[in-house]
Amino acid sequence: MQLNLRLGNSTILFLADNYIPWDDRLAAFCASGGKKQPDLTYTIRTAGTLRPDGHHCLKRTPFYQVYMDGQRESWYYTFPDGTVYAACREDSENRFSIWYAEDFLSYLHGNTTLFYLSALEYRMVRRGDMILHASAILDQGQALLFSAPSGMGKSTQAALWQRLRNSRLANGDRVLLHRENDSWLACGWPMAGSSGVSIPYHTPVRALILLDKSSQNTARRLPSGEAWNLVGKEIVLRPWEQTDLSLADGLLRNFCRNTPVYAYSCRKDESAVTALYDVLERDGLYSCKNSAACSFPIGQG
Repeated sequence: MQLNLRLGNSTILFLADNYIPWDDRLAAFCASGGKKQPDLTYTIRTAGTLRPDGHHCLKRTPFYQVYMDGQRESWYYTFPDGTVYAACREDSENRFSIWYAEDFLSYLHGNTTLFYLSALEYRMVRRGDMILHASAILDQGQALLFSAPSGMGKSTQAALWQRLRNSRLANGDRVLLHRENDSWLACGWPMAGSSGVSIPYHTPVRALILLDKSSQNTARRLPSGEAWNLVGKEIVLRPWEQTDLSLADGLLRNFCRNTPVYAYSCRKDESAVTALYDVLERDGLYSCKNSAACSFPIGQG
């Protein structure tokens, strides 16, 4: 069995003898035609038992451990009691093996599991893309991104824009940022967080909104330097990989120079949509020749 996906400008191939734990939503991300050779290949295998193997531990949490053996990384996924149920091992720069412990194979289901175990979101920066922790809505042909730490209102603001402006939710938790020259596109990513919504799309970014809670609605466009510092906290990276950090630094500086980024302290009600739209319209990010046609609320996703 095989699964060939197109994510941003990269083709990712998953191979397995008989079982790949994905669900039907991944079919929308399948590649058709185009590149003959995948950029990254994952081979899925099973093992009787798995245990951490490596000389140097790079990261340890209750849910996974990362080891380095020579120049190659291995990620081990554990239950709270320390039992390893899966692992992802780097065979070469572009080839990886995902191992499942046979006793726990029945626990693995769905695209979230597959992408979590592949650690794929950490590897996209070497493909020239960044994974941003954000909700994405499609509104009037462009993507509006809401980013903040968990629990700060990304899903709430996205839902308000859906209801008031007929915007379309593209993903509730992750956005792939892809650069074309000095323009940036928001692209689909199969992991969707609690929203369960993840669709494929390649859409110009209208603006990135960094959210904070407040009793009043106040938006401020950030200079690129300040934006770089704040947005960097929401980019998915391996902090122990200096190459990744250097690549992300250059990409993020370009993104912040060429993309409007706003700090937005706001309420969790309809007034937040109106106030933000007014600021974006004032700054020329929403415009049309017929001002009456652009009166709030408008738009289709």
